[in-house]
Amino acid sequence: MVLAAVLAGCATPAPPPPQAPAISPPPQAQSHRDGAQAEVSEAYGRFWSVAQSLPQRPVERWRPELSTVATSRLVDTMLANLARHRERGITVYGEIHPRITDVRVEGSRAVVTDCQDASRSGQADARTGDPRTVGIARNLVAGTLEHTPEGSWRVARIDYPDGDC
Repeated sequence: MVLAAVLAGCATPAPPPPQAPAISPPPQAQSHRDGAQAEVSEAYGRFWSVAQSLPQRPVERWRPELSTVATSRLVDTMLANLARHRERGITVYGEIHPRITDVRVEGSRAVVTDCQDASRSGQADARTGDPRTVGIARNLVAGTLEHTPEGSWRVARIDYPDGDC
């Protein structure tokens, strides 16, 4: 998994599009979630908030902050990708907006289906800030979360399956 996929979704080279209104989530995404589904949804949203803010934070804060929302294996992968990107002069810009369409909880594991809006985010040149890529408005994302022994949900894996949302 590359950092661009984790932080900016599937991206294609292009300049940022003109500002357009955000796309509303599908009706089923707006349904009320209770209990574990709500906890999973909140944990998934926190993951994206923390992940996309990391490049703007001091390097020494990356691991502690990311460890609050992701499993150690995913933290290691993301930190390695962030380091590679820094070496290559790449950063990220913009915001990713999760639009959760489904949450399935099975014991200590959960899968979130997300029709994420990454259209105002992407990779940028770290020196100039000029965009190198731009994300897409309807990016199908599957997030796998694990329930920790301490009682919190953490993202263990982010996948970009084929298909539309």
